[in-house]
Amino acid sequence: MTDNNDDKNTFYVTTAIDYASGNPHIGHAYEKISADVIARWNRNMGKKVFFLTGTDEHGQKIADTAKSAGKEVKEFVDIQAEKFKELCKKLNISNDYFIRTTDKDHKKLVQEYLQKSFDNGDIYKGNYEGLYCVGCERYYKEDELVDGKLCPDHKKEVEKVSQENYFFKLSKYQDKLLELYEENPDFISPKSKQLEILNRVKEGLDDLSISRHKDNLTWGVPIPFDDEHVTYVWFDALFNYYTAPINLEKQDFWPCDVHIIGYDIMWFHTVYWPAFLLSCGIELPKKVFNHGMILDAEGHKMSKSLGNIVDPYEVIEKYGVDEFRFFVLALGTYGDDLNFSYDHLIEKINNDLNNDLGNLISRIHTMVTKYFDGKVPKRNELNDVDNEIISSLNIFDDFNKEMQGLKFNRAIEILWTSVRDVNAYVNKVEPWKEKDMSRLATIVNILVSSAKMFADYIDCFMPTKSLRIIDQFNFDKEKTFKFSEIPEGLKIKEKDNIFSKVQNKSKKQESQKEVIESKFGKLDLKVAKIIEVKEHPDAEKLYIEKIDLGNGETRQIVSGLKDYYSMEELNGKKIIVVCNLLPAKLRGELSEGMLLAADGKDGVGVILSDAELGTRVTLEGVESFPQSKITFEEFQKVKIKSTEEGILSEGKKLVANGNYLVSDRNIVGKVR
Repeated sequence: MTDNNDDKNTFYVTTAIDYASGNPHIGHAYEKISADVIARWNRNMGKKVFFLTGTDEHGQKIADTAKSAGKEVKEFVDIQAEKFKELCKKLNISNDYFIRTTDKDHKKLVQEYLQKSFDNGDIYKGNYEGLYCVGCERYYKEDELVDGKLCPDHKKEVEKVSQENYFFKLSKYQDKLLELYEENPDFISPKSKQLEILNRVKEGLDDLSISRHKDNLTWGVPIPFDDEHVTYVWFDALFNYYTAPINLEKQDFWPCDVHIIGYDIMWFHTVYWPAFLLSCGIELPKKVFNHGMILDAEGHKMSKSLGNIVDPYEVIEKYGVDEFRFFVLALGTYGDDLNFSYDHLIEKINNDLNNDLGNLISRIHTMVTKYFDGKVPKRNELNDVDNEIISSLNIFDDFNKEMQGLKFNRAIEILWTSVRDVNAYVNKVEPWKEKDMSRLATIVNILVSSAKMFADYIDCFMPTKSLRIIDQFNFDKEKTFKFSEIPEGLKIKEKDNIFSKVQNKSKKQESQKEVIESKFGKLDLKVAKIIEVKEHPDAEKLYIEKIDLGNGETRQIVSGLKDYYSMEELNGKKIIVVCNLLPAKLRGELSEGMLLAADGKDGVGVILSDAELGTRVTLEGVESFPQSKITFEEFQKVKIKSTEEGILSEGKKLVANGNYLVSDRNIVGKVR
């Protein structure tokens, strides 16, 4: 793979194409929102962007579902495609094209690539007997099934199938795929998803059935070298990412910069797809990124049987599309599975959006109207407080780094730290008390300038809210992403309150009131691994540790453990870290969090967990709603202790994905 897209200043992002047998759900919404944020940010960075989404419309499952619905297959997929287009419209998705695998141009190119792969000797005819799941559109080995007969995903009995098919020589590409993963370690992302794929490929690859005889299935792309067969869904569906730019004469956008997909189709995109492309001599995409699943509030997979499905249309209708977009990307690390909670959504809307940003924008508008007749005043001489806030708003490099790394929640944290800094600035300078109009003018100009900066930054997450800020202040629509002085005399328009506080009167919220108000619930504790320890250069009792939080996220923390542990004893331990503690410098060294340790009469022992890196720690049976950032003083108010029964807070045990935490050396005492 090359960086030729960088040379051309192009960027190509796709979602997976949605299988048209079912209706849109929150997983589809999450995938589209995240891909849209990637597309919008790269457009804002001046790149020419091609953003593709669409529907996968062939296969046995589609044919069977259409028959059950009493419709012809084409009529059925036409209806289904419109549903997914409507979802894109509702979510304000800025895709450049919506591809359908029933498009004539797509089918024509798929046939060309089938012929090319056949001519290269990679497709052959053979007899296949195996266990087939219609819902998955794939064959299973018996040892992969539940009780030897049930599909592991659908829990439905598979069918024993014996038929003549065409096969793709997937086994031929085992070594080339392993070479791809080694030379391009970001191809499978995030890193936490690589090992499973790598191990499966190392075990060996079976050749892949890529056709069905027309006696069994007619709803597919005809095989060009055999009129009696149609192609199996994956050789057809995966090529959409390549046929779309080719048919639209956008060849310059290939190779794709990133495919955004779900976990259930990771194998097909990281094994089948590059093998097909290698067979056809086509350059490979740069990255396949698995965004993780949206689970319910308790961490369960959503299903009709559990009655825990979240309808994205209902969320949009009740809470707003931009609020929904912001929430799912602020919720946690992109690539991890995330828990969706209405209470947490409401908390984010009320605190982060309404209180922090919405009230700030409203206050700034009021000041311009009240003190300067609706015109932006001139900035005059700056004092130290002004220079400090202006300097703190220079966030572009840090924000862009997180956006390019698809660390959306961390980018949002950086931005919201600035929003809170400006709120703190307002409270510090107290413009309502200022008698010197020249000084007041400077304060208000700084605040208006910050409003423009915030409008620019939230655009990719909340494009409608961004435009509403820009419109009411009459700002230039060109985005600068830096703190720039707004010129004197700009006439603002009528105020538009961009957010509203949400009242949740549900019984569920009332029953969880104590959880929301819990001090522990404000903490963002995660499992991390110490990967490097060194002595602090200017403090005898301090260590500097480098920690791994999973998904490629590393941090530096400083701890006072030198009297209790050697560096060798600490290195490699899986510990618990307070991740939302405000960064601080300890004797000149940056500490981006704090590890937890028990301190008792028998000594000091760090708190340990065997859970996966990045797993959030909660109170057993209780949902937490961590704040974006907390002070050390706020942390000290949370009482945690190590007992013989476990690590406790507020009378409940601390757990990480169901695993109880323990104290190293079985130390009983306060946890700090």
